Amino acid sequence: MNILNNNLQIQKITDPYDIWVIDNFLKEEILQNIIKCWPSSDDESWHKGHSMVDGKINILEQGMRGISKTEKMPKYIAKIVDYLHSEEFTDKIGNILGIDNLCPDKAMRWSGMRVMLPNSFQLIHSDARKSPETGLRKEITCLLYFNENYNKDKDEGCLEIWTDNMSTCTHEIEPTLNRLVAFVNSDTSFHGVPIVKSERKAITFSILKDGETTERSKALFVARPNDPEEIKLEGIKRSQIKDIK
Repeated sequence: MNILNNNLQIQKITDPYDIWVIDNFLKEEILQNIIKCWPSSDDESWHKGHSMVDGKINILEQGMRGISKTEKMPKYIAKIVDYLHSEEFTDKIGNILGIDNLCPDKAMRWSGMRVMLPNSFQLIHSDARKSPETGLRKEITCLLYFNENYNKDKDEGCLEIWTDNMSTCTHEIEPTLNRLVAFVNSDTSFHGVPIVKSERKAITFSILKDGETTERSKALFVARPNDPEEIKLEGIKRSQIKDIK
């Protein structure tokens, strides 16, 4: 399958960690077909997220919607998502990023269609580090955006990139239509989407690699300089929840 545009526009960011911003990612026909069959945010297929955790309001994220199982996705989108987890595509993206020996996340543990509703948020965090199914390291996170007529002033929803010590937001990456953002995971690859004003659509997927890593299989949420201490404490607590394989 050939889903990639021939004229990719690639920008690489190296500080505070390696990030690739790739525009014109999908062929126009592929892009339009995905947009056409994308379900409305009130469709019953969406998982409504976790607005409450242990009987308390979830202070780390709100307004998230997801479809992770391909059998619940529109058939065309499921076909594309399956391909994004294939050996063939993984080899292609590895060549684009210049990273060898990448492995697809066949379990699709951190993959799927995602929507953030107006006034939703996902605070700053570093992603899970190890796949419970394979023991492989979560090497790359990929976010592919489907936001038509995006305008930063009106819509917000930028992917914020923060320094290792959480002192500074160094980049605000706009979730523009047909943009793929890929970044290398580490214990301190801190990122999040703390401000959303309009519906924000994406497909997310992970790419794995053999290698040493910490055992954490959950995201670790961290506090920004002006966040309450409760954010840090709840983030640590959530990162230590045991995974169900």
